[in-house]
Amino acid sequence: MAKSKGKSFTLDEAVARKPTVWETLTSEKYFKWTLLIPLLVILGVFMFYPLIYCIYYSFHQWGMRGKAIFVGLHNYRQMLNDKAFLEALGRTFYVLAICVSFELLIGLGLALLWSREFKGQNIVRGLALLPLLVAPLILSLLWNFMFEYDFGAINQVLEAIGLHKVYWWSPELALYTICFITIWQWFPFSTFVLVAGLRSLPRDVFGAARVDGASRWYTFRRLTLPMLSPLIMIIVVLRTMWLIRLFDPLYGTTRGGVRTELLDWTVYRTAFVFFDIGYGSTMAIFSLLLTLAICAVMFRILMKALER
Repeated sequence: MAKSKGKSFTLDEAVARKPTVWETLTSEKYFKWTLLIPLLVILGVFMFYPLIYCIYYSFHQWGMRGKAIFVGLHNYRQMLNDKAFLEALGRTFYVLAICVSFELLIGLGLALLWSREFKGQNIVRGLALLPLLVAPLILSLLWNFMFEYDFGAINQVLEAIGLHKVYWWSPELALYTICFITIWQWFPFSTFVLVAGLRSLPRDVFGAARVDGASRWYTFRRLTLPMLSPLIMIIVVLRTMWLIRLFDPLYGTTRGGVRTELLDWTVYRTAFVFFDIGYGSTMAIFSLLLTLAICAVMFRILMKALER
């Protein structure tokens, strides 16, 4: 006999009875998929629906009033001939190259120093984490005040040591100032990832190289760097994804002025300042496809590095 909620069933009736939805979802076969339902609902509401919405309006002309007008590929053709958009795209790649290069160089250099034991290491590493704990917008506002020409702390220090003030937000320097802010906030990410990688490397390999008389530079170039290459590629992939969508430092400083407008700021300005939702959606879809394409190439390189 089988019992369910106070009712008795014979074995044949229990087998023939159709299970309820709840019993099916909590069964051993489907329970692992049931646990994914909340995540799928969240993704559907906050990612898939906006993505479909964005794709739909990329083929329309709509200014947030009236009915959207279908224009086909007109927005995409306009984007490819838009000088301002192409300049922002080129500027984004330029910032990406500068930031990724310096973050890796600084991160690798500090990782080599911090991978060894030294006094006060916990304090130094804790302080290095601070930039990552501060919201990017707040950090950009703080640096904006520090780089202010008349009363900023940076120019006050320059004057104190006998140097001239620098107009950090001039058209010639503003983009590099934004790069500096971004690098300063994110180099700890590269550092700590590479420190973890250095501490996980097999010591016997380096001991054998030392016995064979290999120099430190040769050991670094032939052993350390190749072993760290998968982690380096992971850092490059993640930072590329984030830098293509760089927005907060611009919002807290120049607002896209003085030749600092990047791709994500162009999307924001087009869609939510000029209220051209259709054209802004087209740029957003292009930004997404560009990110996916770059990351796909880097992912293949990463897989090849892991196979070695």
